[in-house]
Amino acid sequence: MSRHPARFTLTNRYEASTPVVLPAPSDALASPDSDRLISAGLSFWPPGAAWGTPDGQAHSLSSVLARFTRVLLSPFEWLYARGFRLALEGNAQTLNETLPDWEAEHGLPERCFGGDQPTPQRLLALRRKVAAEPVASPEDFVRLAAEYGYIIEIEEPAAFRVGFSRCGGRHKTGTAGLETLVYVRIRGSSISRFITGASRTGRDRLYAVTGADEILCLLKKTLPAWVTPVAKPWLTYAPLVTSEGQPMQDSAGNPILTLRS
Repeated sequence: MSRHPARFTLTNRYEASTPVVLPAPSDALASPDSDRLISAGLSFWPPGAAWGTPDGQAHSLSSVLARFTRVLLSPFEWLYARGFRLALEGNAQTLNETLPDWEAEHGLPERCFGGDQPTPQRLLALRRKVAAEPVASPEDFVRLAAEYGYIIEIEEPAAFRVGFSRCGGRHKTGTAGLETLVYVRIRGSSISRFITGASRTGRDRLYAVTGADEILCLLKKTLPAWVTPVAKPWLTYAPLVTSEGQPMQDSAGNPILTLRS
């Protein structure tokens, strides 16, 4: 995550990735039925009049012997279909029944999120990890959060520089450690404050963003070790209007926006 040292960067968009979905392989034994197996099954019986085929004629599919053969073949219908299904469990693109075993091998499901995660989300996380998809740019982290149902934006702050920055601008004042922080705003989060008589010293913070713990946990595990994500409240901007309700514009014709709480 690099940027110009004197300019903050705000990332809230990403290009949706298109997962590579391989078609499940299939053949005649992928989902067999007696109609497909009966001709091959009848060929195992000896030819001749004793088996109901005088003059070397082929067996009739409606004969007693053919119906008896269908009964003998019925266990193989299940066996072939079951064996083919289990073979597909060896690929992360086609697995189904062995998802918990795959997750155990790859340290999933993600422990930052409580409760039961939906199966499509678990499969997506597993396939991403098996494919070793990189998560490096700010857009990647915004996309990662979206896959878990969070809409976020990431601000990489820039320190205030004398002779370059403007008072009241977007540059932050602080120590050199500011360069290692990223501000994460989560849509749908709320602000909680320490309330005298209700909050407890040593447990409740003076100021906290609630609803951000899970996604912050994931970002801390995924971001570079030297980067620290800090939760911030979601900011909503609205057009500044005149007393008559008309949108105000600057000299270039751009709408003037104001922060809406």
